[in-house]
Order: sequence, then structure tokens, then C-alpha cells
Amino acid sequence: MSRIGILTFHSANNFGALLQAVSLQKTIIEHGGTECELINYEPEFIYKDYSISPFKSKHPKVIIKSILRIPDKIKRNSKFQSFREENTICSGQCQSEDSFEKTCNSFEKIIVGSDQVWNYNLTEHDMHYFLPEIDDSVEKIAYAASTGGADFSTDESNEMIQCLQRFKNISVRESASKEALNQRLKEKNIEIVLDPVFLTTQSNWLRLAAKPVKKDYILFFKMGYSKTAEPALEFAKKLSEETGYELLMLWDQETWFKYRDVKHIGAAGPAEFLQWIAGAKCVVTNSFHATAFSIILNTPFYVETEIERKDRVLNILNIFKLEKCGLVKGKSANGLNIPKIEWNVVNLLLDNERHRSLDYIDIKISSSALVFYSHISRQNLL
Repeated sequence: MSRIGILTFHSANNFGALLQAVSLQKTIIEHGGTECELINYEPEFIYKDYSISPFKSKHPKVIIKSILRIPDKIKRNSKFQSFREENTICSGQCQSEDSFEKTCNSFEKIIVGSDQVWNYNLTEHDMHYFLPEIDDSVEKIAYAASTGGADFSTDESNEMIQCLQRFKNISVRESASKEALNQRLKEKNIEIVLDPVFLTTQSNWLRLAAKPVKKDYILFFKMGYSKTAEPALEFAKKLSEETGYELLMLWDQETWFKYRDVKHIGAAGPAEFLQWIAGAKCVVTNSFHATAFSIILNTPFYVETEIERKDRVLNILNIFKLEKCGLVKGKSANGLNIPKIEWNVVNLLLDNERHRSLDYIDIKISSSALVFYSHISRQNLL
């Protein structure tokens, strides 16, 4: 039996980051019959971003608001950790260089991805995701890795490119990442594959969702703090007024105090995230993964396309012929109507794309040993 590891952002209390890690590990195990663990490494930038400390800001008002949010943050973090423990298998903790290298070298293969693992601006130039010190005997593979807009044409990226030349197979999540890497890795056949969340079927995701809420509502999910989502929120308010459906807001991070005229859901974990998307009459968002799960769960949606790194959202709208679901600065070509989507057509396209990505896993990964980076304790998988 091969031992495979996964290196990703599984330790982040971020819906997309954790759910893609769960899906990829489950898929590798199902398709390879292998022993697969998430590598339990937590980078510094994730620790800082998701810390409950109220002193990340120096502004008194922000500190006071952060203190008031601590109980909700603790509750939210607890839900994430419980979900990890129930749905992932992790290696032992490996924060030191020695433990990291020892853990990685214990695998036959390492899979790096998915998520923005190669966006060195985001990771603060964390070289772990390029595996520079890992033995050549360990096969290195990337699945749906993303550069997140980082520039790989500069001297700054030379060491990273040298590391990537040691990877046996590389696949990325979007065309922009392929273009960024092709400039320096011309000898590599870089493929584009689906984000791991698409590899798991609708029925299996619903098994992980919390109990459905029996009410009619429009869900607004805002990722991060970007002001580009505000036109989308105004659109969601108007759509709520037009349809008569209650508007509920779910944020990926806790800044709920800003919009007091909208009802907030509260501290939600991954199971609630799936539940609220599955049960919505319509989702309005600026998030890639909220868009992805709306497609998987067959929930009508609108996504703001005038956002940072918009290529990944535009890419999946194009793949599934759902361009009409895009908002441009809060404006829709459909007016104030819930989009009518032919889900049988979308589901057929998804099945075809899923099979293509699963073929990549069967041929490039399951036939060899992989290692995926992640951060969780050993528990039951899906």
C-alpha cells in the first residue's frame, strides 16, 4: 500500500480551504486504495490570519469590536476543528524543519494543492510548499495548485522555479496559473483540473451538511473584507425586496458589525456553510468556493466578477455555461430575478469535467505515491 501525503491550507478556518482538503483526501483514498494523510503543517500567515487575538490591529475601535467578537470566534473555531477531526486524517504535528522533512520523507508521494499554495505574496514566501529539502526519492505532484496572481517571471521566483522542476507532474486550478508557470517551465506539461470540491458528488456533500433550515431566504456570502463585494450586497438587498425572500448574511470572517440592517447567521462551521447554500432560494456572493458549491448543490446564484483574482470565477462560469450568473459591479443582465438554470445541462458538464480530473488523479497520482499538506488529527474520513 502506497503512502501519500497532501500539503495544503487545511488548517485555515476558511470554508473553501478545509472543504477542498477533505474532498481531495477522500478522492485519493477512494481511487488509490492508499494510505493518505494531510501533512500537519500550519504556516505562520494562517496562524496570524485566523488568530482570535483582538490586537492584530492598532486601532482602538477595531480592537474593541474584536474583543466583542471573541465568543463567536471561539465558537466558530470549535466548529471548524470538530469538522476536521471528524472528516480528515492528518499526520503528526510538524512545525519544526526536522519534523517537517522527516514527515514528508516518510511518504512515497507528496501532493501539493489545492488552493493558493504557490501564491508567495499570500504565503509570505513560505518555501515549504515547493518542497526544496525533500528527498528526490519522494515523488512530488501538484493537484489544482494556484499561483494566485504571483509573478513567476522575476528573479525573486528563481528558487521556486528550480524546486518545481523537480515535480514529476503539475496541474493547476486556472488558466492564469498555467500561463504564469509556462513561462519558466516550458518542459513541463502543465494541465488544468477542477478544484477538489468538484470531485465530491452532491449527495456526499449533503451527507456532511447540517440539518436543513425550513425557511425561504436569499443568502449573501461575503469572502474577506473587500469593498468590491458591497455592490453585490446592494443587489442582494434589492433581490430580497423584489422576491419577498428574507436576506441572510454569512461572512467567512467575523466583521458582522458593519452591516446592521441585514440579519446575520452567526458563527457557522463548514457543515452550516453547506446547509445554508443548499437551502437557499438564491446565493449572492463574491467567493469562488461559494460559487462552486452553489453549482454542485444546484442552488441558483449570482457572483460578483469585478473582484481581485476574478479569473478563477470567470473560468468556472465559462466551464459550466453560467455567464448569466455573473454580476458586474452589482449589476445583472437578468435584472432583479433569480436566474433560471438548466441544472440537467450543468450537471452533465460537471460529470464530464469531474471524470477528466479523476482521470488525472488515476493516471498521475494513484499510480504513484503522493503527499498532501494539511493540518488535522487522525479521524474517520467520509
